[in-house]
Amino acid sequence: MRRPRYLLFKLSVAFGLLLGLILLAETVMTYRYVSSVLVRQEAQRDAQRKALSIGRAARLTHASEPHELEAVLDELVRESPQEIAWIRIVAADGRVLAETPKARTAVTIPPERFRSVFGDRDRIPEPLETEAGDIVIISQPFRMMVPPPRSAREGRGRGHREPSPILEIAIVPKGVSVHYGHLRRNLIIGSTAAIALMAAVAIIALRFRHYMRGRRMEQEIAVARRVQFDLFPSSELHSRSVDFAAECVPAHQVGGDLYDVFEVSSGEVCMLLGDVSGKGLPAALLMGVVQGAVRASRITGPASNHEDAAMRLNRLLCAKTARERFVSLFWAYFDPLESRLSYINAGHFPPLLIKSNGPVPRIERLAEGGPVLGILPTLRYTQAHCGIESGDLLVVYSDGILEAANEAGEEFGEERIIAAALACESPEPAQICAGILKAVRDFAGGVAAEDDQTLMVARMQRLLPEMTGTADTDVGVRTTKVDAR
Repeated sequence: MRRPRYLLFKLSVAFGLLLGLILLAETVMTYRYVSSVLVRQEAQRDAQRKALSIGRAARLTHASEPHELEAVLDELVRESPQEIAWIRIVAADGRVLAETPKARTAVTIPPERFRSVFGDRDRIPEPLETEAGDIVIISQPFRMMVPPPRSAREGRGRGHREPSPILEIAIVPKGVSVHYGHLRRNLIIGSTAAIALMAAVAIIALRFRHYMRGRRMEQEIAVARRVQFDLFPSSELHSRSVDFAAECVPAHQVGGDLYDVFEVSSGEVCMLLGDVSGKGLPAALLMGVVQGAVRASRITGPASNHEDAAMRLNRLLCAKTARERFVSLFWAYFDPLESRLSYINAGHFPPLLIKSNGPVPRIERLAEGGPVLGILPTLRYTQAHCGIESGDLLVVYSDGILEAANEAGEEFGEERIIAAALACESPEPAQICAGILKAVRDFAGGVAAEDDQTLMVARMQRLLPEMTGTADTDVGVRTTKVDAR
């Protein structure tokens, strides 16, 4: 039986939503309990305290009749206007014996409720809606002698006593609820947290597919990065004619710069460095196409072989890539017997050939060849040549090296590349390559690279004819990958 995909994640989402609902329901029920029960209970306790105050005032003033307490009732209302709406004393038959001014327009307690007031003192009062807002009427028995009405006095003997009256206190719930401000605030925070939890879980559930798709894309890009670096030349090749070092630092996980060095069957050493327009995975894919086409091309022998290979590569890129995609490429091979470097520069920044056979190093810029590849299918390319003396140094770089900028926006530039190459005390290409890359990092400071940075340094040695007896086994390329970190 096939197990459902992401079962644990789905269960976690369901549990998170359920937990949020339970928390929200619990918070709402607690809030309602506070609003409907605790506030009214506090109103009842507050009314009981006020009733005790009124009774104490009656004893202190020796009041014999309820109307003598109106001044006391009015004083209590003025002291707590936010909590008390009005107060009055009502007889069992519904007569108002004493009241505050606002009580004259208020609703009185019906006579049939008189007995229930004495029978159930713990009853929580229900709120009433009035024109002035919601109020809670607290009815308390008030121990005081009540004179009977005139119509009832006749026919009754002296000493007849009327039932005790009722003390009505109208409490404003909003005023009493101030005591629960912190609790209400916590309840609001709790409900907000519950809603936020459910919203977060819902968003995670909705975005989960996109997240997994992104994770798969990251894994694929990581594989592409490994494949791309595997395409770079191996460091296990060795040669007496070429000592080689290079490093590629992509601006993203994968880049569009390429470099390669390999030996062809006739003994020449091929070197190339290119820059595909754009960045990221599309540029890296096109880089692989270019590198494969170069490896499969025949470039040595007559100059026309090299030129035809460049034109075929140009037509391939024009046919298979979009208009906005193009490639700048420096494509050369070194003949150690003829001591000659043959190259085609297809729109790339001119590499530097540093000749050190004189007292002062001499710089040659290798710029001949043609425009960038992949723009027009009818373009033609021309091979150029230059003589090589033993120890000559070739420095090839991409625009990420040349145009590396610092915080002030100033670019590294060609002069700094030459200065860094000449400043290295060691003649080893690996040391020179590392020195130039370090100079670029120091110049840029903390500014992140906006483009791929690729650098290749090769020192070439001429071979005499008598040294070629073991050419089939010894002639090759010694390659060093420099750690740009």
